Amino acid sequence: MSTFYYSLLFLVFFILVLLAVFLYWKIRILKRQNKLLIRQNRDLNSISLPDETNYYKLDPHLLKNALNAIQSHAYQSYHALDKLSNVLDYILYETDVTFVKLKDEIAFAQNLIEINKLKISPLFDLHIRKKISAEAGEMLIAPFMTINPIENAFKHADVQNENSFISVVFEVIDDYFHLTVSNRVMQKQKIDSSLGGLGNKTFSKRLKNIYGTEYSLNTEQKENIYTVTVKIKLYQND
Repeated sequence: MSTFYYSLLFLVFFILVLLAVFLYWKIRILKRQNKLLIRQNRDLNSISLPDETNYYKLDPHLLKNALNAIQSHAYQSYHALDKLSNVLDYILYETDVTFVKLKDEIAFAQNLIEINKLKISPLFDLHIRKKISAEAGEMLIAPFMTINPIENAFKHADVQNENSFISVVFEVIDDYFHLTVSNRVMQKQKIDSSLGGLGNKTFSKRLKNIYGTEYSLNTEQKENIYTVTVKIKLYQND
């Protein structure tokens, strides 16, 4: 297994540990707050106070809101862990071959996108389009051909700009897989349009080694919009 896979596994393990620590910390804080409130309530009940002090009783809805917030974090954590689990399954059990089904590679890419969505605002303009028939989904492609363009889009997107976006389009045309990834980059960020601009040299070399002349990789930056277009020959799944 390559250094990339070990690095990814280590990153996933590190994220899982952070999530576990975060949830444990949240639960400990809630328990301490609950004990303090119970103790304060007992103290108040043990003495006689004027009626007007009732206005200062703790609203139980505050605790309910706190619980809802923790549940929300737990759901997001579960969702992210589920996607990470799918990514690990793909890496460990489904890619120990030269080629995989296109539908499995697309599912892997979609899981990567869901994980990366945690880095951006829910209001961020993220557009995903898939135009692949069931028959085309059964055709074969080399694994991990979708990682580089998608990861770079999330890495270099100008998330602070209100007009920022990421667009990912998967489609099959005449037995060729087309992946088009576009994103707005920061105004002052000039990305080299050559294949080395976003770390594409290794990606381009891998494409060439596997597909020879049966692929194309093009990058373009125009008016702060960076676009990567990948075209890869698909093989029949005999």
